[in-house]
Amino acid sequence: MKNLLLFLALSITACVTPYQPEIRSIPPALVVDGLLTDQPGPHTVQLTYTADYTNSSVNLLVEKATVWLTDEANARQNLTETSAGSYQTVASFRGQVGRSYVLHIRVNNREYASQPERIRPVARIERAYSEFVETPVPGTLAFDRGFNVYVDTRDPETTGDYYRWRYTSFEPTQVCDIRNFTINRQIVQYSYGCCSACWDIVRCNGTNCISIASDALVNGRSIVKQFILKAPYNGRDRYYTEVEQLSMTREAYEFWKGAEGLTKANGGIFDQAPASLRGNITCITNPSETVFGYFGASASSLVPVIIDRSGISAPPALKLYPPVDPALPPPACAECKESSGRTKVKPRFWYN
Repeated sequence: MKNLLLFLALSITACVTPYQPEIRSIPPALVVDGLLTDQPGPHTVQLTYTADYTNSSVNLLVEKATVWLTDEANARQNLTETSAGSYQTVASFRGQVGRSYVLHIRVNNREYASQPERIRPVARIERAYSEFVETPVPGTLAFDRGFNVYVDTRDPETTGDYYRWRYTSFEPTQVCDIRNFTINRQIVQYSYGCCSACWDIVRCNGTNCISIASDALVNGRSIVKQFILKAPYNGRDRYYTEVEQLSMTREAYEFWKGAEGLTKANGGIFDQAPASLRGNITCITNPSETVFGYFGASASSLVPVIIDRSGISAPPALKLYPPVDPALPPPACAECKESSGRTKVKPRFWYN
């Protein structure tokens, strides 16, 4: 009987043909992700090209493009490439409510332009607050702890208002570099402290963070306890974040609503080539060319939120860093290098 079962198992295995998923290739297409607000800059436009449409594909950074903005008076604002694929305005530039803006891109002898985006006014954030939450982790004795951040606002009596929420969090860091060394044929990591004040940045942008709403069901009424983020409980010091409430055009709302549906199904339209979602960018030199993404323009109500994490009795989930290199005497340190995820510039509303 055992021999018969073994024979049947081997026979079934031998008849199975490994599944080879079909790999589709599409021509590289430009992907644009940009937003201009009436807050101080710099304002950023990210440019990538799509790679092959596979589960492991990543978009390719677009370098050495010429990027600029124009308004309805044809005033021009140039953007500078600050890192590969990332283009920024000067810090002093901001959009103005009521004006329309067009994004222009020139790369590889092709020129692209967005549809005009008008900055609509936005209701102010009336209240921003946090609540400590803890949820049991299934199958363990551990808890997932953090602080949910919410805002309250009031929609105006006018119809056709659209909202988007995002945040930027800043957290002081004591480690500015982690380096690998080979010692006795083993790789060892050492931490290097910061030579100056330094903050790690967590940004809620693009398709990694889509939080939008229409006033279709709440026109003229309050929007209460709108969820913004879950701040970590990884220390007892204060946690700082900036919350933005943005206005949107109807076209922008429809784009991000479609993007929200795609990300729930696929994981992110800017991570892989979006198959069906088109934005407001067209190729001027070749109108039949496919372009993805969106350039938006919004008014912003921005408020700082400072979370006091000192009064929680449960222990925090502390960050763990590699040890300090014992071969280097103090005060060996590393520079705080400016990037999209780190800054040495003190946040504008930072507490003393």
